[in-house]
Amino acid sequence: MQHYFIRQFIVFILGFMACATLHAQSSEIITTGRGFPPNSYPIHGSDLLWKQELEVQKFIAQHPEALKSNALHKAAWPFGLGSTRSWYADNIKTGTRYPVPSTCKKVGPNCYIFVEDASWGTRVNQAAVDSIEKYFDSITPANPSMGIFATDTSAFGNPPDVDHDPRIIILLLDILDTYSGSGGFVEGYFSSTNEMPVSVQFPTSNVAEMFYIDTNPLNLTTSGGLTSGISTLAHEFQHMINYNYKKNEITFVNEGCSVLAEVNCGFPIYNPALYANEPNHSLLVWRYNDLTHVLNDYSRAARFFVYLRDQAGIGVFKKIVASTQIGTAGIDAGLQAYGSPLRFNGILQDWFIANILDDRSVDSLYGYSYPKLPKPIEQSFFNPNIALTTDSVQNYAVQYLAFKAGSQLRATFTSSNPALIIKAVEIGPSAKRVLDVTKNVEFSEPSFGTTYYEIHFVVMNTDPNSQALYSYTASGTGGINRTTLSYASSEAGYMVLPSANKKLAVRFSPPVSGQLYSVSVELNYAADAIKGSGKLRVSVCQDTSGSIGGIPGALIGTPVDVPFSQLVGGSWNEINMQGAGVPVTAGTDFQIVVEAASTSGDTLQISIDDGKTTPTNRTSSYRIGTNGLNWYNRADTNYGNVKARSYENLLLTASIAVPTAVIETATQTNVPLRYGLEQNYPNPFNPSTTIRFQMPSKGFVTLKIYDIIGREVATLVNGFQEAGPHNVKFDASNQPSGIYLYRITSGTYVETKKLVLIK
Repeated sequence: MQHYFIRQFIVFILGFMACATLHAQSSEIITTGRGFPPNSYPIHGSDLLWKQELEVQKFIAQHPEALKSNALHKAAWPFGLGSTRSWYADNIKTGTRYPVPSTCKKVGPNCYIFVEDASWGTRVNQAAVDSIEKYFDSITPANPSMGIFATDTSAFGNPPDVDHDPRIIILLLDILDTYSGSGGFVEGYFSSTNEMPVSVQFPTSNVAEMFYIDTNPLNLTTSGGLTSGISTLAHEFQHMINYNYKKNEITFVNEGCSVLAEVNCGFPIYNPALYANEPNHSLLVWRYNDLTHVLNDYSRAARFFVYLRDQAGIGVFKKIVASTQIGTAGIDAGLQAYGSPLRFNGILQDWFIANILDDRSVDSLYGYSYPKLPKPIEQSFFNPNIALTTDSVQNYAVQYLAFKAGSQLRATFTSSNPALIIKAVEIGPSAKRVLDVTKNVEFSEPSFGTTYYEIHFVVMNTDPNSQALYSYTASGTGGINRTTLSYASSEAGYMVLPSANKKLAVRFSPPVSGQLYSVSVELNYAADAIKGSGKLRVSVCQDTSGSIGGIPGALIGTPVDVPFSQLVGGSWNEINMQGAGVPVTAGTDFQIVVEAASTSGDTLQISIDDGKTTPTNRTSSYRIGTNGLNWYNRADTNYGNVKARSYENLLLTASIAVPTAVIETATQTNVPLRYGLEQNYPNPFNPSTTIRFQMPSKGFVTLKIYDIIGREVATLVNGFQEAGPHNVKFDASNQPSGIYLYRITSGTYVETKKLVLIK
C-alpha cells in the first residue's frame, strides 16, 4: 500500500505547482517533502464517525423542533485575527470529544482559520495558513479565479448555517486517532455533531459550520503535506454541504461526491489503482473499520463518480445532493431532475465496460474524459481451451476474463441468474467493439487471432443484494506458453524526449526460442506527464556489440507505436507485439528500444526516482541499475541541468513475454498437453489469492510459497494430482505485506512465479 501512496503523492506534489507562487509571497517558507513519515498514508475521517452520525440522525428524527432553537444564536461570530477559542474536537480512537485551545490566524471572505495552539510554529506556520485561505477563497488548480468554497457550492449546493455566519471555521489540529507512527492517519473530517444545539445529548457541540484538518503526522509546512491538506478542504466541505440536504445519505454516495469534489477542484483522482486491483467487490459496501481496505472503497467511489461526471456533467450532482432520496434512487432522481436520460443501472454496466476499454471513440459511454486510468486486474488465458470452471461475482461488482492468444475462440457462460450480464470487449490492432454475450449459448469469434488479438469478457452482477454464480468453458485453436524474461524492478535513468539519439534500450537474453508476444512498461508520472499528440515507439534491434552501452544493431520486425493518450501511469501497460513479427532465438541477445515516435510538441521524460529536486544527469552510454539489470540510456550529449519540476516525471520499467510453444487444441476431456503454472489472481492481493496450474498426466506435485529471501512460508500442495486443471487458494492473513514466490514441482517440471501481498 505504501507504494501506491508514494506514487499518489508524487502526483500531488508535481501537480500542485501553483502553490509555489503563493508560498513565495509569504514571509515564511514552505519546505519540500512528502508531508508525512514513510510507511504512513492519509485517510479521510468523516466516515469513521458513523456512530456519532447515527446519533445525530436519531436525534433529528425524534426532535425535529430542536434544530429551530439554533435560530436564537447570535448573528455572527465576533472573530478577528488573534481571537482565541477552545473548540471541541473528536478523539476518533476513543469516540469522545475534548476541548482544543486555538487561535485565529486568518480571516478570509469565506472562512476563519484557527490553529491549535500546541501545533503552531512546528507543523503549521503563517505561510501554510495563508495558502489554505487562498485556496479555500480564491483559487484552485482547476480555476485561477475560483476557490474551493465557490467551486464546491456551485457543484453540490449550499452549506448549512446553524451559526448564522457565512464563514466556515477551519480548525488545524493534531487529530487524535489510532495512528502510532506508521499506517493510516486521519487527515481531516466533518462532524455533524457541531450542527446540533447544545443539549444533554450533545453537550460538546460547537454549534458552528466547521471541519478539521490534521497537523500531525501531516506536516503543513511541507509542500506535500500542504497539498494533501488543501485537497482535503474540498473533500470535507462537500460533506458539510451534503449534510445540509440529507442527514442519512449512504456512505458510498456521500464519499463519492467528496472525492469527486477534489477532482472538480483540479486535484488528482484518488488512487485509481486500488480499485483496479479489486473490481470484484460490491460497489456500495463501505468498510468503515478496516483502515486498509477502506482505501479501496475510496478509490472505487472516486472512479465511479468521476465516470458519472464525465457522462452526465458536473451539474447533475447538485440535483443528486438535493434529491430527497438516497443511494442509487437518489442518483436516478438527480439524473431525472437534471434532464439526463441516463439511469444508474445502465451507468453501472457501461462503467464496468469503460474500465477495461476506456475508449470514447468506440462509444462515448465506454470511456472516461479523465485521462489515463489503470485497467482493472483480470484473469488472463493464453490457451483458449478452458475446462469447466465455476466462479462468482459479488453484488454490484464485476469480473474480467481475458483471452489473449490462440484463434477460433468459442466460449459458453452458464447461469440462471437474470442479474448476471456478460459483454465481450474485442480489441485488435485496428478494430475494437463491444458485443452482447447470451448466457447458456455458445459465443463464437472466428476473427480471434487475426482481426482481434484480445477478447475481454466483462461478467457483471447487477443485483444489489446477492452474489451471482456462473460457470464457463472455452475452446479454440493454438495458444501459447509465456516465458517472462528480465524483469527490471528499479527505475531507469533521466531522459527527455524528443531529441536526436535519445532513447532507452533494455537488453534481454532469452533462454528459449519463439516469437515476441508483448512488451510491458510501467509508467510513474504526474497527471499530464506525457505531453503532446505523439506516440511511444517500441522497436526491437539486434544486440551486436554485447558490451555495456553498445549501440543497437539492425531492426528486427516492425516497430509498434502507441499513442501517449493510451498510456496509463502507475500501472503496467502491455503493448501487444504479435503483429511486429519479431522472432526470438535462445541465447541470442536483443534489445528493446523505447523512444518518442515524433518530435512535434511531444515531451517524454524518464527520470530516476532519487527523491531529489534535480535528478541525476545521465551522459552518453551510461548503464543504469544494479545486480545485472540491463538498462541503457542512449544519448550523444549531456542532458544539462534540467530540474524535475521543469517537466513531468516518467519512470519506466519493462518486461517481455515469449511464446515457447504452440499448444494444440485440447481433447474433449479437457486434459492439457503440457504442464503449466498461471499467474495468481488477483495480484496484488489481500488477504487471499488463487493459483491455477495444469497437469498433462497424473503425478506427484508440490506447490510451495516462499518469502523474498527464500524461506518457506506455506505448502499448498504436496501429493498426487490427477491430470487436468487445478485451483488452489493461498490465504496470507498471517503474513506481512511484501513480495512472495510460488514454486511448483512435478518430476522434472519446475516453475516459479512472483506474487505480491499488500495489506
